[in-house]
Amino acid sequence: MELEPVKALFLLSPRLTALVTTMGKNGRVNAAPYSFVGPLSINPALCYVSVGKGGKDTEAFALETRQFVVNLVSADFAQKAVNCEAKLALGENELEKFGLHMTASSKVVVPSVKEAKATIECELAEVLDPKDSDHVLLIGKVLGGKCECEKDGKPDLDAIDPIMHVAKGHFRKVGERIDLERNK
Repeated sequence: MELEPVKALFLLSPRLTALVTTMGKNGRVNAAPYSFVGPLSINPALCYVSVGKGGKDTEAFALETRQFVVNLVSADFAQKAVNCEAKLALGENELEKFGLHMTASSKVVVPSVKEAKATIECELAEVLDPKDSDHVLLIGKVLGGKCECEKDGKPDLDAIDPIMHVAKGHFRKVGERIDLERNK
C-alpha cells in the first residue's frame, strides 16, 4: 500500500504529548500542547519542540525570555491539557481557563504545570526554520527538570502514565515494557 506523505508521518506515532509553557517579558504565561517533541542530543542535553508557524505565542514567548518548560501530560489531566490548544482572548491564561495550575520551576523563570508528574526545563539554544516547512524547531538546552515517579533511580513511565498522540483526537497510553539486548 502506497502512502501519501502526510499519512506516512502517522507511522512515526504515537508520540509523547507535552504541555509546553512559555512566558513573555510582560509576565504573561502561555501553555500549549504539542506532540512533536523529543530528545535531540545527550551531550549536551538538548530537546526540541516543533511549533507550527503563524501566530503561536509559544515561539514568540520563547524568543522573548529564551526559556520554556516541557511538561509531560499524564492521563489524569490529559483532557485539560489538550483543551489548552483553544484560541483564547489576548491575555487569557490557558492553565487557569481549563483548571490547571502553575508552580515555580527550579532552573528557569517560566512556570511549570503543577499537575505534571515530570517536567524538563530548557534554555532556548536555537530556533531552526526548515526550508518550506510549516513548523519551526525550538531547540532547548536542558537545564534540569523534575520527576515525581521514580523506580530504581530512573523515571518510571508506568507511574507517570503519559499519553501519546497519534493524530487528531486519537491518543494512546504507554503499553507493556519489553527489554532487549543492545549490541553497543
